[in-house]
Amino acid sequence: MKNSHLKPAGRAVRLSIFSLLAALLLAGTTFWGIPKVEANHPVLVEGNCDSPVPGTTLVAPGTCGDFDGDGRIGTAEDTDGADRIFGTLRAALGTGTGAASGTGANFNGKIIIVTSGRFYELLYIGNPPPNGGGAGTANPGNVTIEAAPGVEANLDAVFQGDPTSGNNARQDRPGIIINYLPAFSDRVVTLRNLTIRNYLVGVDILSSSRVNIDNCRFENNARSNIRVRDGSMVVVTNSQVQSAGFRIGTLPAPGEPGDGIQVSSVAKLRVADTTISHNKGAGINNEAPAANVVLFKVSTYFNTPDFVGSVTIAPDPNHSF
Repeated sequence: MKNSHLKPAGRAVRLSIFSLLAALLLAGTTFWGIPKVEANHPVLVEGNCDSPVPGTTLVAPGTCGDFDGDGRIGTAEDTDGADRIFGTLRAALGTGTGAASGTGANFNGKIIIVTSGRFYELLYIGNPPPNGGGAGTANPGNVTIEAAPGVEANLDAVFQGDPTSGNNARQDRPGIIINYLPAFSDRVVTLRNLTIRNYLVGVDILSSSRVNIDNCRFENNARSNIRVRDGSMVVVTNSQVQSAGFRIGTLPAPGEPGDGIQVSSVAKLRVADTTISHNKGAGINNEAPAANVVLFKVSTYFNTPDFVGSVTIAPDPNHSF
């Protein structure tokens, strides 16, 4: 009994030693011959405020989306150190360059947008494109891009006052391309809490990609807000898919119908708890007899028309078809 008062202290010491070991391992330190362990830390992306001048990357510390208080945003944040905080989504998705080399997600992990902003970017997730271009990676993993709760993250092709004059080029291309070849169909991409607008296609999903789109808003993309093709399998939940084909500035070409969601080939699409409205073309355009589209609690309004091709309304959320 006389030593019982030492038991809590002894337990605390043991916990402290365990915590130290865990911290050393997560930090990648070799300790007593234990090999280095790489932790799957999330990569953070700061927002921006596009002021005082478009393209500004140095601001007063803590302002204009500066999350870590170093006065750098955008591309200036991408290479300032190995802190796993980036200023652009494209840099965070890759391996990291300069002083940030090796600290990006490397197409395998979670990217969290931690302060509000607009991102004038084109993203390519998955295997390299057939025509090259330096995008993607030979061995992509599971990728999540999401905005933290309360953060407004806009991927927008139009940058008012763009100093690099890239608006026309961005408006003529998909905002996000997701391309996982059949050998990598066991990987999943998740997009969450994002607004994607003013591109040719909001998100273009091809090959054998598996994609979750949750709580996202698509608007004013010219050809379609979401395009699902080849053997892709896509789930859209809690989202708004609206106003495709309606865009001020560079207008869609006559052959771009402005569909809410386009589906082709043998792709599979599931949509739940989502509103599809005010698209210039069809709300959902199933272009191929072999493609499979199932809806549950989906509201469609003022599309032209709401559906083209085969669409199944599921009687319950567990009906997989």
